[in-house]
Amino acid sequence: MIFNNFKYLSLSILAVCSIASCTSDAPDSGIVSSDSEMRFTISDVTRASITTSNNITSKPFVVYGDMRSSQKDSTNPLFVIFNGTKVEYQDNNWNYESTQYWFPGYEYSFVTIYPEPVFAGLEEPQYSNSQLSFKYTLPDDFTDTSDLLATTHRRKYIDREQTPATPVSFKFFHIMSRLNFSLEYNGAADQITITKVELEGVNKTGTFTIIPAPLLSGSEQTDDYTFSWTDISDKSTLTTDVGIDVADGETRPLFPDDNALLVIPQPDNKDIIMKITYTFGNNTEAEEQTLTAQTPIGGWETGKIYSYFLTVNIIEEKKDMTFSIEVSDWEEGTSTDVIVPRR
Repeated sequence: MIFNNFKYLSLSILAVCSIASCTSDAPDSGIVSSDSEMRFTISDVTRASITTSNNITSKPFVVYGDMRSSQKDSTNPLFVIFNGTKVEYQDNNWNYESTQYWFPGYEYSFVTIYPEPVFAGLEEPQYSNSQLSFKYTLPDDFTDTSDLLATTHRRKYIDREQTPATPVSFKFFHIMSRLNFSLEYNGAADQITITKVELEGVNKTGTFTIIPAPLLSGSEQTDDYTFSWTDISDKSTLTTDVGIDVADGETRPLFPDDNALLVIPQPDNKDIIMKITYTFGNNTEAEEQTLTAQTPIGGWETGKIYSYFLTVNIIEEKKDMTFSIEVSDWEEGTSTDVIVPRR
């Protein structure tokens, strides 16, 4: 059952019964006041770049939510109160249409996804029993890939005195994997131009599922959750045009924050091969050449940044590429050096 366009301040007992089927658990409109208005804030964004606490207000997010009587009765119905509702930042507040209110004696559950436009053109997300699931496919143009964030909240609302109707404060986390490539060039020519980066064997499609954790005994709220990426499929080559000039002895990022490379997490996929295509000097007519990583790279997890530090050495006929890998949480990990000869 879905609650739409509630105006609890003006509801009569009869109106409430018509919506909630007059069950014994139907909210009593007499206890609703403006003090119990349901509001949202954002408390933090996990350490990262791209989307941060400083710029997250530039786009709206969507919220899904439901309510159930907190009495221990398995027959208590679950009412959906938010079903992909857009929440946007206006006048220093996160606002949404059709204000909802807290009712004493109910447990509330929320799932949010940022940014809201990500659902445009995708299959309809599925929200059932407090769980949200949606299928996502990387766009053909990697620059169109969104920095997807998610979070949840579950709360038991007792009454205004014991549990004031404080805003739900969301702490978002990043659900994609980010790939960074910084390249150092050492060679005979004054510079090389990196024209293209290819990653062979990248899965482009997956299904993301998230649900708030249940309340522990004696607890009244939690921000914990369970999530997963499943049905990882659609393996193909991710090709990205770069156009970055790297001078002899210089190090340049290939995918800075404003052009970040984001992929669907695929921790079990180790069979990914990297190719870098380049030309010598500043001659736009120069023949393109390619270095290929024979050692597979991959195994990307949710919310982590994988930084590949590449060193390209081109001296006369000898050409090779060395890279080290650092993994951080978007926890610092170890670095691994790999020598990649020309193939």
